[in-house]
Amino acid sequence: MTGPRADLHVWQRAAVLGSLWAAVEIVLGSFLHNLRLPFAGSVLAAFGVVVMTAGQRSWPERGVIWRSALICALMKSISPSAVILGPMVGIATEGLLLQACVTLLGSNPAGYLVGGALAVSWSLVQKIVSALITFGPDLVRLYVEAYGYASRSLGVSRFGPFDLVATLFVLECLTGMAAALAGMRLARSARTVPAAGDGVRPAAPARVETPGAIHATGAWSIPRLAAFAAALVGGMALLGHLPIPAAAAYVAVYAALVVRTYPRAVGRLRRPWFWVQVVGVLLLASLLLGGLHGGAAGLLEGFRAGAQMALRATLVLLGFTAVSVELRNPRILAWLERRRLRGLSDALGLAFGALPAFTAALADQRAFWRHPFVALGRMMQVANSAHLWREARHTGVVILTGEIGAGKTTRAGEVVDALRRRGATVAGILARRAFADARHQGFDLVDLSTGRTVPLCREGGPGGRGEEQWGRFAFIHDGLRLGREALAMDGQPADVVVVDEVGPLELSGGGWADPLDNLLSRFDGPVLLVARPAVVEAVRTRWGAAGTPVCDVSRDGPDRIADVLLDRLARDGSAPAYPPSATTPAG
Repeated sequence: MTGPRADLHVWQRAAVLGSLWAAVEIVLGSFLHNLRLPFAGSVLAAFGVVVMTAGQRSWPERGVIWRSALICALMKSISPSAVILGPMVGIATEGLLLQACVTLLGSNPAGYLVGGALAVSWSLVQKIVSALITFGPDLVRLYVEAYGYASRSLGVSRFGPFDLVATLFVLECLTGMAAALAGMRLARSARTVPAAGDGVRPAAPARVETPGAIHATGAWSIPRLAAFAAALVGGMALLGHLPIPAAAAYVAVYAALVVRTYPRAVGRLRRPWFWVQVVGVLLLASLLLGGLHGGAAGLLEGFRAGAQMALRATLVLLGFTAVSVELRNPRILAWLERRRLRGLSDALGLAFGALPAFTAALADQRAFWRHPFVALGRMMQVANSAHLWREARHTGVVILTGEIGAGKTTRAGEVVDALRRRGATVAGILARRAFADARHQGFDLVDLSTGRTVPLCREGGPGGRGEEQWGRFAFIHDGLRLGREALAMDGQPADVVVVDEVGPLELSGGGWADPLDNLLSRFDGPVLLVARPAVVEAVRTRWGAAGTPVCDVSRDGPDRIADVLLDRLARDGSAPAYPPSATTPAG
């Protein structure tokens, strides 16, 4: 398989693997960080290497590792953890390092071992880089002085200050190699782990909320992102050269702007652990960078250095908070899609749809820690075994697919006309493109039972008239309400129901997910679901059955699709005999 369809297939594989990795990061990451374990990042990186190695061995698709890492990093935005930028960069870099080694050295033990070592050791490198960014280059001088004082006090002065760093780096490399070996073993054992009765079966996708998420007071803004980022970088460059009062004023103004734009960001400044670090750095700098040797003048000089480090840490904390929020801008995701990442948004929808199954498997953290590789093996088996995701939901479902702009809605409307010409009653919804000044600006919803048309979504951001946000579109309350009423079909009998369209939003639990679940639980007739090729398998899995037929706008005309629907309607024996189309032979 080559070309765009092959690329979409890789994104689908990466969606499942990235979702599994994100479940580990979200559930176990919150648990470890709440315990304040010093090497929590390394533990999570090791589990990431296990998942990526096992996934690549199970699905030897080119590029699946870095795609999985990108998906997991983007999914990290729903984590209960308040700070997401650092973890997102860490996850993406770990995936790129492992992917680079597997690509250069081959998909063999050498590639996985070297890649695992680099991926896990990146956790230590990132901590060092993050600390330098937060507190500035004086942190190195402070570390050397503190290490020298401690080593003299303990009588171990023969070891230099960077010997400890080198030792930790070697230990993390060894941990990464062990994780890669575990991943290779897991890929083999996952095929033999019993699936029945293990409690790790895919759950129905559910909407995943963002506990404690910080949002802007208005819509996302790329100019505001650029302004906050520029002010952050400029402040980091200037603080070391400004007098303490001027530096404090700069940080105070920046903090006021951030808190005004993102009111909940003030919660970052209320965290005791942050102030413990700041006060510790301030005291150590005052003593070790002058106070112990220079008397009062040295103490003042050390205090000045510590104050600059504390102000820089506050600036970086608030600046990263602002940048983290603005990076959630759907326009950035759309930009990535245009830069040869076609399929990313659909893959994210699939990943969010799979996430509840994996997080449910990790709900019993005590059992996970007792037998972590058994639990991961079962989860990998769920990911590997496509048939587990294909529990029959509704045997009357038919899927109509086609690429964006291929005419899926137009073809669905033609199918409705063909059905009505042959005497069938049709209900459901169509989502027709809405234009303004020849520019596509959103979709209008059509209730097929009444013909009523209302706006469904328009380009816009949070805080506007949209009830739900997906991609660049804000969904409008009246459109969502009409769609739900149309799919409820209260007192409106129908032979066939059409739902245009079902996509990543529904797979993540939003949009028409709940109304469609309710419809299929009580409606026995055929249902035509319109979906893009990238999500067809997920839609078939979620709402159809293993034998659900798929029609394509590029090859199947409206009469042919109508025949398929009416054939499924006639199977229950209660439907009247509808005449076949003029272009399709009877029987």
